[in-house]
Amino acid sequence: MFALGATFVGASALSAIAYRFSPGYRSTPISAKTAFILGPTLGAFYIRGEHVGSEFRRQKYMHQLEPHEQRELLRQQQLAQSRRSIVDRAAGFVNQHRWAILGYTWLTGMAGSAYYLYRKKGMSTSQKVVQARMYAQLITIIGILSTAAVASLSGQSTKHHPSRNSAELDAILAEDTKIPIKK
Repeated sequence: MFALGATFVGASALSAIAYRFSPGYRSTPISAKTAFILGPTLGAFYIRGEHVGSEFRRQKYMHQLEPHEQRELLRQQQLAQSRRSIVDRAAGFVNQHRWAILGYTWLTGMAGSAYYLYRKKGMSTSQKVVQARMYAQLITIIGILSTAAVASLSGQSTKHHPSRNSAELDAILAEDTKIPIKK
């Protein structure tokens, strides 16, 4: 909950600073200013909701285990966590927080490119906005590819997908190959 409040306060403070020092921001419609404040806040709300949902599902299914099984599973998780290298822990952090990383990558790319383009005098405002959006998209695509690479190299991308078919599917597929083809 703290992150949501911090995001809202930070966006509001940036908006106040921009209003104080930027004539262009002062002439921006109030709906756009509201979007500048609420956009990051709603993004943080969505990301936090995903984390809470994941934790809820983990806790829900954890309670289906017997108490001694829960203790053993927690002990194994703690033991595995303590044996991980710093690179593995970093990859785990990236996998766990990938959407927040991508959201803030986009936000940082948009803000940085907007600042860079604001200093250029030969472009109109609409050209600057489009150019800033394109730079932010490029930076975000690089971020998406990077997090996908980290997930696949750390082995996290296959943990939700079975490595082979179930016995029922194998039986169905075997029956499908036995169907004679009529000519």
